[in-house]
Amino acid sequence: MSNAWSNQPLKALYTVLFVLKLIILVPLSLVRYSFRSARPFPEWSLRVCVLAVLTREFFDYFTRTQSSGIAAVRAAHTKANGRFSLAGVADPALYSGPLAPDTAKPAPVGGLWFPGPPTQGADLSHERIVLHFPGGAFVLAFGTHTSGKNVASVMTQHLKATRTFVAQYRLSTDDSTRFPAALQDSVTFYHHLLSLGIDPKNIIISGDSAAGNLVIALLRYLENLGSPRLPLPGGAMLWSPWVHVTAEAGRDYTGCRNSEKDVLTPSVLQWGVDAYLPKGYPTADTVPFISPLHHPFRTAVPIFVNAGGSEAFFDSAKEFAQEMAEIKGNCIRFHATDFAPHNLLMSYKGLGMNRQVEVAVKDAHGFLLDSCKIYEL
Repeated sequence: MSNAWSNQPLKALYTVLFVLKLIILVPLSLVRYSFRSARPFPEWSLRVCVLAVLTREFFDYFTRTQSSGIAAVRAAHTKANGRFSLAGVADPALYSGPLAPDTAKPAPVGGLWFPGPPTQGADLSHERIVLHFPGGAFVLAFGTHTSGKNVASVMTQHLKATRTFVAQYRLSTDDSTRFPAALQDSVTFYHHLLSLGIDPKNIIISGDSAAGNLVIALLRYLENLGSPRLPLPGGAMLWSPWVHVTAEAGRDYTGCRNSEKDVLTPSVLQWGVDAYLPKGYPTADTVPFISPLHHPFRTAVPIFVNAGGSEAFFDSAKEFAQEMAEIKGNCIRFHATDFAPHNLLMSYKGLGMNRQVEVAVKDAHGFLLDSCKIYEL
């Protein structure tokens, strides 16, 4: 996607205009939504209403200026004071089938540990580790310290995780980083944790929004690969997963219930698919890995799915969970958070929905503990 606003000096001009717009928009929104009858949902607080407006504006700004946020993630990695970890490329044999190197090739990728990395030589057999992939429509990076800290906080408190590793996969910026680059990275990160001596049954893989899509694809890949070198994890958590990914993502989103009220925009999703979908898509072997809705599969990994009752992805996420639950032997839990917009896990702090995310993560904890028989701390 090419846009004149993404180049200087027009980008700087657009940024100034954007800030001026926000200065006007914030007080107007505060006045408008002070009346409950004017709110998108009467149950939404004034805070949620205003932040939903601002989030849409920011997504529009990111799209128009092609601002990915990757610089902030790299800065966080540089300042991590020992919490940064680089995952090296695994054996090439572990990237096969749809992940086989072609234009996109496996590469080293990094992430942040919370509260800190495991000590070298330590016994990790009884540690519960969350491997979390942040969303961003495949083109935006949210693996920053602040975002990671918020995710890790609830995982520690309510999932009883020992550590959380927030893994920033490559964004789709050119042909070399289209699908399957991000999925290759998910394998690289998972292999990295296994190489540290962590029991796979004590690894919970988590992803929000587009990264929820990646987690689904990773599980499908691990099941198909069936390699003892990449054993299955103990469980997975999907937060507002983007499961219906097509070349017409913007138009598809506009047709979803709640699309005009939720925080996402059609333009950011269209930017995402334009950058992410591989050349020659769709093909029979890639569609299930990119758009998992209507492509359920058998997995021994218990999967927890959360979606907000006010978000546009709710219906597709629920339908995906139902399709997966209909496969004999699958263990699926769908948890709806009433009146939550898109991506509760990443936005709960700003929205003031601490209680809602606590309930959701505690439900995930109980479900995964019963299903995975993971080590109880």
